[in-house]
Amino acid sequence: MVLIDQSLLESRFYLRKTKYISARFEKSPNITNQCTVSDYLLISYADQDVSILPLIQESFLRAYTYTKDWFGYRGHMAFDLWMAPKVIDLQYMTCLPCDEGFFCAPGNRGERKIILFVSPLSSQKNADKSSLTGCLAHEIAHHIIQDISCATILTMKRKEDFDLPMWLEEGLCQLIQSEVHPSLQRYFTEDIDGKVTWCPLEDLWNDLYSCEDVRAAYLQAYRDTKALVAARGKSGVIHLLHLNRTHDVNWNDVSRSGNNGESNLA
Repeated sequence: MVLIDQSLLESRFYLRKTKYISARFEKSPNITNQCTVSDYLLISYADQDVSILPLIQESFLRAYTYTKDWFGYRGHMAFDLWMAPKVIDLQYMTCLPCDEGFFCAPGNRGERKIILFVSPLSSQKNADKSSLTGCLAHEIAHHIIQDISCATILTMKRKEDFDLPMWLEEGLCQLIQSEVHPSLQRYFTEDIDGKVTWCPLEDLWNDLYSCEDVRAAYLQAYRDTKALVAARGKSGVIHLLHLNRTHDVNWNDVSRSGNNGESNLA
């Protein structure tokens, strides 16, 4: 196994100053094996993780089927799951000081959509099948939303008023995740009920990790997206995603009138 030490991590972290994650992510040198499950699923993994490939396959396929059905998405996307053997391998790949529960859909490599996460053998959270499936559904949703809407790729700045705002993309991903992993709904509701201060909506346009209170930003994205779906219906929101392809929707107007014009989602 290749030793990834602090000096190597620091050199990788430095790339955050000049590159978005969509341009800087790189497979850990410890991920040396590949398992082709189907034309649309490849799992890249380390030697130690061969025993859990059935769990990864089962969780992905359930998440993939559910998310495609939610959006009415036809056809197939080709995915490659980069499963980090240790948290430090995930940090190397993302150039971020992330923890064992961090999932990421940083972009594409060739024709395949990439998802990064820590092996369930090194992450107690990911060893829970329901949680793992929900997280995979969240990341699959990012890729499907970006394909439907032609939105700017994750973690890059949006194009002013005429690009899908990140609060809606992250909100939809969390909504789907909570449907696949239902216990999250109770946690989200309790956390929202306990919040007093929220973020200005304009702060939620780009990467939510740039917000001062990241947890509040994600909760607000979930809350407002759930309200938008309740007001316009799933088909109405999906229609808006399609309109984004040609910039035929002003998202500021949507955010102001998402609840049938009766309340401001911000």
